[in-house]
Amino acid sequence: MKKTFIILAALFLSLNLSAQKRGKKAKEPVYTVTPQEAMAAYDFSLAEEILEHQIADLTKKKQPTIQEEAMLEAARKSQIKLHATEQVTFIDSMVLPKKQVLQQIKLSEECGSILNYADFFRSGKNDCTLFRNELGNRIVYSEPNQKGHLRLKEKSLIGGEWSMENQLKGLNEEEEDNLNFPFVQTDGITMYYAAECEESIGGYDIFMTRYDADSQQFLAPENVGMPFNSPANDYLLVIDEYQQLGWFVTDRNQPVDTVCLYTFIPTETRRIYNEQELGAKKLAAMARISSIKDTWKDMNAVNSAKKRLADARKGTKNEAKNRDFTFVINDFRTYYTLSDFKDPLAQQKAKIWVETQKEYDAKAKELASLRAKYAAMNEVQRVQIAAQIRLTETAFERLAADKLALEKEIRRTELNK
Repeated sequence: MKKTFIILAALFLSLNLSAQKRGKKAKEPVYTVTPQEAMAAYDFSLAEEILEHQIADLTKKKQPTIQEEAMLEAARKSQIKLHATEQVTFIDSMVLPKKQVLQQIKLSEECGSILNYADFFRSGKNDCTLFRNELGNRIVYSEPNQKGHLRLKEKSLIGGEWSMENQLKGLNEEEEDNLNFPFVQTDGITMYYAAECEESIGGYDIFMTRYDADSQQFLAPENVGMPFNSPANDYLLVIDEYQQLGWFVTDRNQPVDTVCLYTFIPTETRRIYNEQELGAKKLAAMARISSIKDTWKDMNAVNSAKKRLADARKGTKNEAKNRDFTFVINDFRTYYTLSDFKDPLAQQKAKIWVETQKEYDAKAKELASLRAKYAAMNEVQRVQIAAQIRLTETAFERLAADKLALEKEIRRTELNK
């Protein structure tokens, strides 16, 4: 009898363990979405969770996990960037064929122009673009190298002839990377472009860099983050300082060869959303740009920007005859004449700033001309002009520092009136 009891107890214990194992198997998570769908919904935590399970399962089966690991890395990067989503006011969006997008960006003449590579060079059938400055004597463009990977290059117009091309230095591109869609701001130093690289969170991402006069190359590029970048392709970012308008292009949530062109109000200071106040779902919606109306906090600023956009589309010069300059006081106020200043001291300082700005612009053009000549010279000639470039760079940097300090003084004085 005792022996029978022991056998039954052992059998019961065995059955109980089997049931526990079956229960554990039943509790394995069942996902109703793919990692790609979770990424597209900006639920990067869920995408990470799914991918970790997939990688573990594939590893047990001794199958490759390269694709899943790459997506997992993108999900983790996206999650970090989501927390630092920038506050951007979008005033317009337009869905259109990708080949038509450049026609809809109405830049001021002072900001240069963006052209299709094939139209400018009258050759090639790629999707590369080209930036040409206001003077028309410098172009920055994308072109495939011998292995077919896109690189950013530049040429200068000297004596009516274009110089030999130079590949831009300092952008830290790897062999398999693709760089395209350059735009250089009016300072001749700040550049935005799109790159398909390891630092991208999905396809092409938009990056920003600045030219360093000392090293004569660009500084390490920075990913501009969300909402401009996404798990999809984000191609082009343009800022028109004269019209106080910005544009960027993305193919998120669009069919093949179709993009969405967003217009936004540029700001001098990058401000991010407070996730605790906004909540995780709302933050994801803002990063995804679910609704441009959700970004409208100051209707005066929005309506003013919409008027500027309408004028730009009509070809109106934004009442240029009544504008002597563009001076941004803060996110909500921009002045165009000395009479706009309310504080007398700020107005006096603004007069000095106007003259400093003229000197700064003249020195920038002089420096650009010298650099263009330098690029086209041989080594002996470069030695002769190098000292002049260094002196001009020093003067330009001093003017830039003086101008920046003066701008801060003017803003402080005007806002404390």
